[in-house]
Amino acid sequence: MIKHALDKLITVLYNTDVMKNMFTLAQVVRCHRAEQQLSLRSFAEALNKNLINTGITFNTIRNWENDAYPSEPRMDVLFECIATYNDWRARFAADCLRAMYPDLIGSKIVIHVPTAG
Repeated sequence: MIKHALDKLITVLYNTDVMKNMFTLAQVVRCHRAEQQLSLRSFAEALNKNLINTGITFNTIRNWENDAYPSEPRMDVLFECIATYNDWRARFAADCLRAMYPDLIGSKIVIHVPTAG
């Protein structure tokens, strides 16, 4: 299970179209929310759908989107999104990781991240 999730993470990080250029976390959130045409509340609900104790609310999404608060998604939640979902939510999580840790992704330490459908 863990190996499968890691393989999927690696594919997602390297194959998402949104992150061909470097974006900030706020830009990633705005872009994905606009692409899905979801309200702040609906976006948070979609991310939470099959996950437990994420702490993601519409206020959390608003803070990420506006850089209004020194808040970032929890890494464990992002990994869980990648492991759980096979859609835009996995791509969103991978794009967040890329925006939050560009040096790690570009360093070849992480060399392969799965593509979500």
